Amino acid sequence: MKKILLLLVLATSIFTSCKTSQSTSQQSSENVVNITFLHLNDVYEISPLEGGKVGGMARVATVRKELLQENPNTLTLLSGDFLNPSLIATFKYEGKSIKGRQMVEAMNAVGFDWVGLGNHEFDIDEADLQRRIDESKFQWLASNALQNNKGTLSPFAKNVDGKSIPFLKTTILTFKNTAGKEVKMGMFSVVVPSNQKDFVHYDDFFEASKKAYESLKPQCDFVVAITHLNKVDDAKLAKMLPEVKLLMGGHDHDNMLFKEGNVVIAKADANAKTAYIHRLAFDTKTKALTMKSELRAINEQIKDDAEVAVVVKKWEDILDAAMIKAGLNKNDVVTTVNTPLDGRESTMRNSHTNLGDLIAKAMTAAATQPVDCSIFNSGSVRIDDQLVGAITQLDIMRVLPFGGKIVEVKLQGSLLAKILETGLQNKGNGGYLQWDKISQDAGTKQWLIDGKALDVNKEYQVMMPKFLIEGKETNFGYLTAQNPGVKGIIEPDDKDTNDIRNDIRKVLIAYLKK
Repeated sequence: MKKILLLLVLATSIFTSCKTSQSTSQQSSENVVNITFLHLNDVYEISPLEGGKVGGMARVATVRKELLQENPNTLTLLSGDFLNPSLIATFKYEGKSIKGRQMVEAMNAVGFDWVGLGNHEFDIDEADLQRRIDESKFQWLASNALQNNKGTLSPFAKNVDGKSIPFLKTTILTFKNTAGKEVKMGMFSVVVPSNQKDFVHYDDFFEASKKAYESLKPQCDFVVAITHLNKVDDAKLAKMLPEVKLLMGGHDHDNMLFKEGNVVIAKADANAKTAYIHRLAFDTKTKALTMKSELRAINEQIKDDAEVAVVVKKWEDILDAAMIKAGLNKNDVVTTVNTPLDGRESTMRNSHTNLGDLIAKAMTAAATQPVDCSIFNSGSVRIDDQLVGAITQLDIMRVLPFGGKIVEVKLQGSLLAKILETGLQNKGNGGYLQWDKISQDAGTKQWLIDGKALDVNKEYQVMMPKFLIEGKETNFGYLTAQNPGVKGIIEPDDKDTNDIRNDIRKVLIAYLKK
């Protein structure tokens, strides 16, 4: 019986070991060097969310200070995605686009040590990205992403005091204990190539990881990695490099901890709702490494760090002023939901979600005359997260930060069919369409409008964002007022402040309040 219990404990353990050894949260020995990671990923908001219940960079700072008191060998890192998307990034401050400036300032105040690149870092243009890099006090690690300057490839770099300091592809960090014993740890970082931009070149992340590990292995005691990949690719990477001890991941927004062979793969919840604390103990005599990973909730039970709270308040005030100017009240609760509304980019741009349905239904409800259907581009949703509980106007602004008009358009059926087909072809990007009162027969592929077969010779009344009818979305260049299939457009009056169709966010708020 004792043997069975022991096997069960070992099977469910989240400890890893280079050699058979017992793991503890913090080992004490003159031969043991303890290392702690405070690991976050996919953080777009510096303030607490869900009415102040979860997240918040000032709370993260408090946890970091606690860990440093426990162990001076503590590193705080973020596994990609922090410069975008966020609501405040869509506004200007001091005459310049904010574009992640608030996040870098808050992360500097927290004291982050290392970051890996995420795909959303490349949402912003090259000049703004360079500004954010130059403003950062933390170090960047990039093993497979290079800057592409008209065909010339080189590492991204930070400009410091007139000097250009290239991002490292790999790094070796040395840690010591009080007895002077030391351990060398190698680290690399890779990012998924899902955001193709002219100024970015991606090497294959599997090959880049292999090269990084092979260069690090002879020089250090063990290797860990910062990854911004989906969990399937993390698992493949772990199989390929079974001696890497820990993959501190991102890209997936829900916390997870699992092992592939002896490799531990960990991801926290997005927006600092949780953070992983990895405590490693390396025995310099036996060369055994033990590790324990703890998922720490970042919630209202953690006090704000006073210094970081000042930075957060500064940017909250800037956002408040912008929202008031837009005629919105960030604290107004518009509804409460028990089932999470899925606004994650990976789902919104590949399938129909409950959040997409909700927005499209709100558009239908806002029409001044009966409409046959409503469509909108998934790329207008920028929250890249799920919403649950009390939903405020601030949350709606985070969902649809760009706002914009919705218009009523009369379309020839043949053009509507082409639009719907284009939406399907755009699967994976922002031009993938969400809709209301539209379906497609799985067998015949026949489009159905409000349950009836689409008639290419009939005219249909369709609600859509003005952005879409201006031909600005991917592969929708043909969709303009000049297209012969467009039979008429009804726009809201700019001067009518009571017409909610002037702002899709107000349309959604009004619908939810009903």
